[in-house]
Amino acid sequence: MTHYTAIITQHHKNQPIGIGLVNDPINGLIISSIDEEGALSKSCLKRGMKLRTINNIDVSCLSSKEAVKVLKEAEGKLVLSAEVVVPADITFVADKHYRRQDGVIMHGMMRNDIENATPTIFKEAGVPAELFSRIYKLIESDLLPPAASLRIHQKAFEREFEHYVWDQMVKGGMVGWGSESRHEKKFYEMTLKSSHLERNCDLKAMEIVLQVNAMLAKYNLMATVALEPISNGKQSNKARNKYERLNVVGLRFHKME
Repeated sequence: MTHYTAIITQHHKNQPIGIGLVNDPINGLIISSIDEEGALSKSCLKRGMKLRTINNIDVSCLSSKEAVKVLKEAEGKLVLSAEVVVPADITFVADKHYRRQDGVIMHGMMRNDIENATPTIFKEAGVPAELFSRIYKLIESDLLPPAASLRIHQKAFEREFEHYVWDQMVKGGMVGWGSESRHEKKFYEMTLKSSHLERNCDLKAMEIVLQVNAMLAKYNLMATVALEPISNGKQSNKARNKYERLNVVGLRFHKME
């Protein structure tokens, strides 16, 4: 795990050094801000990093107030060590696609390469690299494909809905019972397919969560489904907020207390 170290000089106690700290329930003591005019402004420490030590004193489990007290009481040489925090999730972007070297178009893309995606809480809990790799590849091979299929269909459905509203209800007028048009039948079939794809994705996500939780139980970690809201096409803001949709985008991990 790569650590970043900053060394500054405290000329007297209570001297401000321009660093903000907050407690994150998952990752511990996090640097929330670095004053651009402070002593750490040109150091390697960055906002979002986890503060590990102050003068070799482990502060990673302290509250932000306790850590600030340690800083204020320090005098002379001040050495701060921090590390980059990798979010506690393994997620993907379902509506991205790319062409492999062999020319095959792949739908969906993992957000982080496997070499840079190990969550910090995995490392702290002692999860072996081989187990992380198994979980990552399980999400990539078993959860990403149904989520990508659903998202592709959702986009096609949104386009079809726009055509349906214009051609069937605006330009052509409402079609009466028993005289359904080809457009109406297609719209019905796409609606039915949406429900099937959504169910498939939800069931697969539940299955993978159960598998991963069995793998992580001995490390006091648990997984839940990672969800993200998506826009509802060209609906009004009121309708979009009322019928917000959530899509599966991977797994999120938590410490078990």
